[in-house]
Amino acid sequence: MLFSYNWLQSFLSNKATRAEELAQELTLHSFEVEGIKKVGTDKVFDIDITPNRAGDCFSHIGVARECAIIANIKLKEEEVKIKEEAKALTQELIQVKVKNTTDCLRYVGRVIQGVKIGESPKFVQNRLKACGFQPINNIVDATNYVMLETGQPLHAFDYDKIDGQEIIIRRAREQEKITTLSGQNYELDKETLVISDQKDILAIAGIKGGQKAEIDAETKNLFLESANFSSALVRKTVRRLNLRTDASLRFEHGLDPNIASLAIDKLSSLIQTNAGGKITKGKIDIYPKKIVEWKIVLDIDYSNNLLGIEISKQKIINILKSLWLIPKEIAKNKLEVTIPTWRIDLRLPEDLIEEVGRIYGYNKIKPILPLLSLSPEKENREALWQRKIKNILKEIGFNETYNYSFINKKIGDSLGSNLVELKNPFSQEFYYLRPNLLINLLQDIKTNISNSAKDKDFKFFEIGKVFKEKNGLPSEKKILSAVMTAKKDGFFQLKGILDSLF
Repeated sequence: MLFSYNWLQSFLSNKATRAEELAQELTLHSFEVEGIKKVGTDKVFDIDITPNRAGDCFSHIGVARECAIIANIKLKEEEVKIKEEAKALTQELIQVKVKNTTDCLRYVGRVIQGVKIGESPKFVQNRLKACGFQPINNIVDATNYVMLETGQPLHAFDYDKIDGQEIIIRRAREQEKITTLSGQNYELDKETLVISDQKDILAIAGIKGGQKAEIDAETKNLFLESANFSSALVRKTVRRLNLRTDASLRFEHGLDPNIASLAIDKLSSLIQTNAGGKITKGKIDIYPKKIVEWKIVLDIDYSNNLLGIEISKQKIINILKSLWLIPKEIAKNKLEVTIPTWRIDLRLPEDLIEEVGRIYGYNKIKPILPLLSLSPEKENREALWQRKIKNILKEIGFNETYNYSFINKKIGDSLGSNLVELKNPFSQEFYYLRPNLLINLLQDIKTNISNSAKDKDFKFFEIGKVFKEKNGLPSEKKILSAVMTAKKDGFFQLKGILDSLF
């Protein structure tokens, strides 16, 4: 993923830090900087972000936060200023319905009236180009800009093209269709989450907007969307439609719903600055199950033992604070750590220990070979005899088979009671667990006779588990079974085989 060095620097208080120094620090702390390239007056980092950090580091703010931590630089606190129009109320201009709050965890919307479509300022265009985006106009560019900055995908609809001034977040109907902004047609199904008005689909939720309410040169009024959609639903739709976008990439990995409000305020402020217009008072915010901070108990002794190095309690506390975590001592060498909602990857004590080791510096942890007492394994008599039996039968000319542990319903029903029936059988062919090995072995003989020369003999054996019902519960035991065919002297062959085996 591409990140503008100039953009990252805008969040950092120390502007003297060189790009190469930041890249080196990031590499030392588990971020792989695959390269730095020059784009105009800017330098661009190509950083490989691991999936667990997508929630916060698929954004310039997230990576800038990491730069501040590892390079010991202060992060600037940016205040978002919104100038709202007191006479126009958002709630009176647009209605939003979320059919299923499991599909859409949060939906935030704003209305801006009287914008003027045109080009974005040069600094916006330059930063977008540096990150691989083609500037379009001051509205679309603003949505991409804020997404790259905060990690929250956003969308702008032409307000006047929304039928009934109502937004509905719902599942698509079977075979419902949409033409996307890129001019491609897609047929949807009931597993696809969409944004619609009272008549048509306006967008595939979290993936791509449609042509109906797209921004064009005549657009005057906007409806802005900042939402948090189910990552599982977005992922399924991406695979089915073979349509992956920068927005879907972020939703697929999971996002913090709490950044949706900040992102739409940033977007509204940027649009008002670059395209004019009046932001109506208030915003739509459907957020029924609010995600709050959670706590993890960290044992200092366990942390040091796992890392293999002694790090003082105060040092660990300082590292946790630098990560914007809130540690509180609850007992001797035990901390209760409050996790901000944007660190969705931190769920276990081991996650915190990994962070402590990463910031402390893995290069400072010297590798030490463990001291362990090794004792010989106890002899496994069952494995010993099993191996010996296999070798004997192999030398006599038998082939070992590995059959399924199931038999079909028709055969099972003919065998009577005490069979173990599967609760969820795959099919009629896999209905019962086998009560013996002979059923499948005889089927092996039948299959081979029908597919081979008539004068050929076969010898098969299998060592495996068989199952029977005993006192209402399934029981199992391991047995040996063998079958053979013989055109002549079969009895004497079998006698010789048994003599050799015994």
